[in-house]
Amino acid sequence: MGSVMRELQQFVAVAQRKSISAAAKYLHISQPALSRSIQKLEESYGAPLFVRNGAGVELSPFGMALYTRAIRILPTIEEARDEIRQLQGKSRAIVRIAAGDLWGLVILPQVTRLFAETHGNALVHVEIVDEAERLRGVRDGVYELAFGTFAGGQENSSSLQFEPMVSQGTSVYADANHALAGRATVQASDLWNYRWINPGYEDDGGLNYPGAPPRDFAARVDTVMHAVQLLRTSPFLMSASSGFERLFADLGIRAIDVRDNARMSVERASGAAYPVRALERPMLRDFLRLARQCAQETLYR
Repeated sequence: MGSVMRELQQFVAVAQRKSISAAAKYLHISQPALSRSIQKLEESYGAPLFVRNGAGVELSPFGMALYTRAIRILPTIEEARDEIRQLQGKSRAIVRIAAGDLWGLVILPQVTRLFAETHGNALVHVEIVDEAERLRGVRDGVYELAFGTFAGGQENSSSLQFEPMVSQGTSVYADANHALAGRATVQASDLWNYRWINPGYEDDGGLNYPGAPPRDFAARVDTVMHAVQLLRTSPFLMSASSGFERLFADLGIRAIDVRDNARMSVERASGAAYPVRALERPMLRDFLRLARQCAQETLYR
């Protein structure tokens, strides 16, 4: 890779992490070497690209001008490089995807299996990350596609498209032998007598209706699957997407039939966010087509 492209990649890494030491660790280079690279880049532009502060660094107005263009240029160059290597038979096509738990655990495994049948030379790389990271990553070119809910980020722009594919509400889950799981119906007021597990993010969905008391959390974990392990054979409750019901049932976890569920569970649109130019690539169009199909079949069959 040319020195200019390498310097731009290093510049973007520092800008996104707001720390030279954190960026150096991410890039697997020494901090002095990265500092020299940034200094060289600043000298070439004749302007300071970062403002140093006690917590790290921030982009200067000059740096922001470069950053907004670098995050558009770098992915395009990488795509061209990858396509050339693929045409030469030297590498596999890579589809980089960010997903929320529902998509990553329930829907995308099926999409990936079907995609692999017709794209044998492609590698699908899925990362389960939170909503803010999904949106930031797809905007910055870290991911080509992102799947999940995007509160406040569902408005299409000239560069970013959001395509709703399914609607998901919030369900309350418990171990199959939980006291509430055996009842025909449960009042919402009954839920607050138990402690809860918070599965990291995208948990609060429909439970924050006016007048709902704060929940007593017993544990907060990073993933839904970790939360399920804690939920099994315990008296705890957990709220998560209604789309997990089939998967959780196979793991001994039941959705509780809450009488006030219509009041609690406000459905949210869930789907794909991607740069408009992603539709220019047949491979990504194929992946999106399969995602639409599998989302409908998996959640609504």
